[in-house]
Amino acid sequence: MSDRLIKIQNILLQNYLKNIDFLKNYDNDLYNRIEKLSYTFDNDISKERYSLELIDDKLNIIDVSNSEKLYENDPYYDAEYKMSKFHPNIQEAISLIITQKIEKKRNPRYEVDSFEYVNEYIKIIDQYNLLENKKFSLIGKYFFVGTLLGIHIQKLHKKIKSKNYFIFEKSLEIFRLSLFFCDYKKIAKKSNLFFAVELDELDFRTALRSFLKNDSQYNNIVKYTLASNRYKTDLQKLTDIIALENPLLYPFSDYLGAYSRGFGYIKNGYKVLNLANIKDAYNDKRMLYIGPGPSLSKKISFIKDAQDKFILICLASTLKLLSDHDIVPDIIISIDASTIISKQFDVPSKYIKKSILLLSSKTDNSIVKFFDKKKLYMLQDSIEFFEGFGILTGNSSGEIGYSLCCTFNIKELYIIGMDVALNQKTKNTHDASYYVNQKLNDCDYRFYEFGKLDFDNDIIQVKGNFQDLVYTTRRYQQLIYNYNQITRSINRDISIYNLSNGAFLEGMQPLKVKKIKLNQFEEIKKKKLNKYVQKLFDNNSKNEFCEVDKNGMQDDRKITESLLNILKNSRLINTFSTNFNQIKLEHPLSFIIQILVLYFDLINPYVQLFENNKKNIQQKVNMIQLEQITKILEFYKCKI
Repeated sequence: MSDRLIKIQNILLQNYLKNIDFLKNYDNDLYNRIEKLSYTFDNDISKERYSLELIDDKLNIIDVSNSEKLYENDPYYDAEYKMSKFHPNIQEAISLIITQKIEKKRNPRYEVDSFEYVNEYIKIIDQYNLLENKKFSLIGKYFFVGTLLGIHIQKLHKKIKSKNYFIFEKSLEIFRLSLFFCDYKKIAKKSNLFFAVELDELDFRTALRSFLKNDSQYNNIVKYTLASNRYKTDLQKLTDIIALENPLLYPFSDYLGAYSRGFGYIKNGYKVLNLANIKDAYNDKRMLYIGPGPSLSKKISFIKDAQDKFILICLASTLKLLSDHDIVPDIIISIDASTIISKQFDVPSKYIKKSILLLSSKTDNSIVKFFDKKKLYMLQDSIEFFEGFGILTGNSSGEIGYSLCCTFNIKELYIIGMDVALNQKTKNTHDASYYVNQKLNDCDYRFYEFGKLDFDNDIIQVKGNFQDLVYTTRRYQQLIYNYNQITRSINRDISIYNLSNGAFLEGMQPLKVKKIKLNQFEEIKKKKLNKYVQKLFDNNSKNEFCEVDKNGMQDDRKITESLLNILKNSRLINTFSTNFNQIKLEHPLSFIIQILVLYFDLINPYVQLFENNKKNIQQKVNMIQLEQITKILEFYKCKI
């Protein structure tokens, strides 16, 4: 081997060791996975799938299985070409914001509405055509989709100098090769690096969420570079997952409205259930959790036969079908905040009055007032009124109810009608008995930019519970993720069986109802058990604010008044932000502080687009933001 090659080898090895040392402290999990992979190669436990070869004096990565070259050109030429093609505009970028007016009818319609707030900025963007010819003086965030040898990453960084890089690579082995060529340690001196290397969807979303949370003001237009055309599909997947992290899916105004409603219920003596103290309510029992998925009607005869052998917990959306078949649930769960759900309770009273009702603290009063207070218990849903009582979080009743079921120390949990998928033949979204059921057009999946993704109508495919693939929607894809997250968080042994015909859910055993031998299950004495459970719930509920709670609310009122005074004395958003950040450090758990953090996460990516723009436009945006913050603070002040 020539002296020149030996010198090059030493340089590459030194760069690798420097990167390994860097990762050990910066991303220890990634470091450990690389070390483990290296160990398997060094000890012939596994064979390398990719080899680094010099062909005609040009470096390339070769896929050993099929001799495919991963680079189309010389890696150094490729990097120079990518750098020459970079321009600080909206080309080759993913839009993380909505740029067309949001025509969304809100139910409930809150006095403070996130969608209306966003529309104020969209109107100005459209009025001045800001995105069309915009050149970014600063690239706040950047995606590298694929690393290959990482030579282009280092080259582009010299030109881009982005504050945050999301570095995705689907192969740990390929990323390991990049450690020889790309000086990640040097890049990290002035930029934040977020690595997503050969991760499953849950861990990938955790990494992506960290990236989006950091410097959230730059979550508007994110530039990207594909390492090669073989990463196009990965770009599509990345864009799909980004869409599911949209802060408008559950915006700050929903939390504010939920707080307002829940606060009112407690003042009127409604009971809030302490989830932490009721885990033993159904010790060693079998529980059947029922949802309104498209497969529910097909399983209704099984539910009827099984109702005395299981604790029946159902979503209110299933009551119509259950009552039609004379099935009385033990617990009814209702989480939705909209007024239209009153239709769910339009059934003979005998199918409700014997059941325990678990309602979200954000449920509309027009629904709550119909029920007997004695059997109604409020759940802290996303908002904590009483510390230590537990909070249920999620995007729909389905996974919030599932989270509740998992809090009980039950023997076995069976879920039915939780398809989180379409009817595979008709493309219907729900069981025919549910009034929101609709049929989608049977169209092929198409890739759009983020702003054009349709959460409820785009049809995509995911792994099925009883078949390889099933059709579902992007919104259901989010719910699948939520179910999997909940299952991962369960810290005790519980056998979970999925009887639904839809999507596969992690940690649940697919089981067809015909294989369940009900005659081998012991009958449950429901009347006696329900009395015991209701007494237990009563003893572990709270329906008034104690002095500690009142002191906390008084502190929040003082913080709110302080923020309003800052707004009164200064009409510059920068001055307010500086003072707000200081107060946030002193009171990080304050509810109004958390609401404003969510507000800024949503709004600041829009506001950042107006930086370095005409003075009159910046003044207009400044005034809009100050007025919005004032409305939020005044609304909150009048509710506590």
